[in-house]
Amino acid sequence: MLAFLGNNVIFERILGSMKDSEVKYQKSDIRSFINNPLFAGSFIMIFGSNAVNFFNYLYHLVIGRLLGPSSYGELASLISIIGLLGILPVSISIVIIKFVSSAKNNEDVGNLIAWLKEKVFQLSLVLFLSIIIIAPFISSFLHINNISYFILLGISFLFSLQTNFYRSILQGLLKFKQSVISTLVESSAKLVLSVVLVVLGWQLFGAVLALVLSAILGFYFTLTFLKFPKIVEIKKPIYLRQMIMFTLPATVQSIASTSFYSSDLILVKHFFSSYDAGIYAALSTLGKIIFFGTGPISSVMFPLVSKRFIRGENVKKIYYYSFLTTMVLAILILLFYLVAPEIAIGLLYGEAFLEASSLLFWIGVFIALFSLVSLIVNFELAKGKTVAVYFQLAAALLQIILIWFFHQSLFEVIKVSIIVAGLLLGSLLIYSRYEDKISVSNRPGLQTGKNNS
Repeated sequence: MLAFLGNNVIFERILGSMKDSEVKYQKSDIRSFINNPLFAGSFIMIFGSNAVNFFNYLYHLVIGRLLGPSSYGELASLISIIGLLGILPVSISIVIIKFVSSAKNNEDVGNLIAWLKEKVFQLSLVLFLSIIIIAPFISSFLHINNISYFILLGISFLFSLQTNFYRSILQGLLKFKQSVISTLVESSAKLVLSVVLVVLGWQLFGAVLALVLSAILGFYFTLTFLKFPKIVEIKKPIYLRQMIMFTLPATVQSIASTSFYSSDLILVKHFFSSYDAGIYAALSTLGKIIFFGTGPISSVMFPLVSKRFIRGENVKKIYYYSFLTTMVLAILILLFYLVAPEIAIGLLYGEAFLEASSLLFWIGVFIALFSLVSLIVNFELAKGKTVAVYFQLAAALLQIILIWFFHQSLFEVIKVSIIVAGLLLGSLLIYSRYEDKISVSNRPGLQTGKNNS
């Protein structure tokens, strides 16, 4: 009996030591996982993007209240112009992140950064001069008489374009924290400076001037974080052709997506009064809550599908779960817009915008359909299939054409967008269901997995 008890005590001690070692191993394993650049970088970027989205939404809500419908409508159309001008930089940023992060050594990285710095400055200068030249035509189209707004817009774009490229380089170098800090500084400065200048009585001019000042501040902070290696002789990157080819589908998607939620705002400003444009801008901002609220689902889905597809694994389950989750979240927000539109608009924009309450649900329907469209397009791109991007581009063009001819009321504009988004969603669902049976050539070199979609 004593021998049994003695052996039992020894056995328990052995188990205890094993458990202690397992706990230490698990703690070490968890610590290494948390310190892993992938986990830390993902956490920083998710937190940073949500914080930036918060500041941007707060900016629109506060400035909308301070300026009122008419002036806010003009400001929203100017910001939409910035969004359209930023299509190319956004798509190229993806390419920069990819090639900077995959450079073989520090010399390649330094040469690529130096080459990009020179080209980006030249491109930003060309676009700045282009904005100044076409400013009178844009001013006439949008019925905005003050040409100085567009000059300020050009100056803002001169700095912001370079800043966005440099932030892409920071991300490619895995300096996520620095990239997020510079973005947060610019977003918070835009909010604070806009409020101060508008309250001081500068109104719309003050709000536009704040865009310039915050862009310069963001540029300064980004350059502070990004140290350029000294390169004696700048050489053209050997993989320049690959970079250009990789940019094409990304650019098409960026053009189509941006057009879908920007062209309607610009056309409303052209065909309607500034007051109506302000009402529509408020509706659009609230509707986009659905798009940005469901966006992280697509962001998580993309790398999962891409990784599994390359391995030849089945990706349908991930797609179905993502689609269902996006649809459920969109429906929940739509129900709130249907039941209590006055609360949503009054709480965020104030009584001056309550006229828009009857249209909030319908613009929510449009954005909900667009969110599902974006999910499907991202799913196709994750598999290396680019045909869906051209579906989206064709629909974006159709939306512009139909709004140009059918714009008797704001509701008619929204109906056009709903119809186009609905047709696009239906077409993409049919295509994704039968894509393996349809003989459509996809872009070579992007599709690397087996036939497992």
